[in-house]
Amino acid sequence: MTAIFGELLSFDQENGPEIRLRVFGDEFYARYETEEGYTVIYDETLGKFTYARLKDGYFVSSGVDLSLNPPSGLEKHLEESDEARMQKAEKRFFRH
Repeated sequence: MTAIFGELLSFDQENGPEIRLRVFGDEFYARYETEEGYTVIYDETLGKFTYARLKDGYFVSSGVDLSLNPPSGLEKHLEESDEARMQKAEKRFFRH
């Protein structure tokens, strides 16, 4: 298991250009941020990374892709709840 703590990596998007994101995590759970510090998630419906919001401790897509300015009032460095991280990590672990 290799952990990554803020390394900039490039990612493809189905409906957008390659994008560089800062990665925090490992193969079971990772969080992604823009170089400016905004947390992002991949929105399968849009086929692009979007700014993330928190809802009940989980990341949800804001629907605003990274080619646009972040939504007004959006905080930087968002993190999911411990419960959300554990649930997602367990799901990935048991897929291996």
